[in-house]
Amino acid sequence: MTEVFLYTFPQWIVFAALFGLVYGWVEDKKAFRLIGLACFIALGLFSLYVILGDYLAPGKFLTPEEVMSEELNDEILNEAPIEAQLLPAYLSFMGSAILAIIALLLDWLNKKYNRLFMVLAGLVALFGFFIVVGAVRSI
Repeated sequence: MTEVFLYTFPQWIVFAALFGLVYGWVEDKKAFRLIGLACFIALGLFSLYVILGDYLAPGKFLTPEEVMSEELNDEILNEAPIEAQLLPAYLSFMGSAILAIIALLLDWLNKKYNRLFMVLAGLVALFGFFIVVGAVRSI
């Protein structure tokens, strides 16, 4: 998995999920709302895979052998690597998935608070989206 895939794939999924939620809400089409929530849940599962799959691990950038032998480069970077900057975004995508699961359950039970959790899931996903945008600007 390349680093480009780490920041482009979530952006497309966030757009697809938000489109499904907004269109389903405005046109009162439950299927599109469910597709939007499913996109948030899929993005959360992808985020869990990336975090647990060692794609954002700091071990790739600084090995214990380098720390023990103090063979670090003399130059100190002012910015963290792109993978490290993406970690908060992936955590927010996982939070969005949790909120989407709650919204999905409330929608299935026909409770009126499902729209609140849909909006919260969208806002948390947008927060992650803007973290990704900020990280991409630093490249």
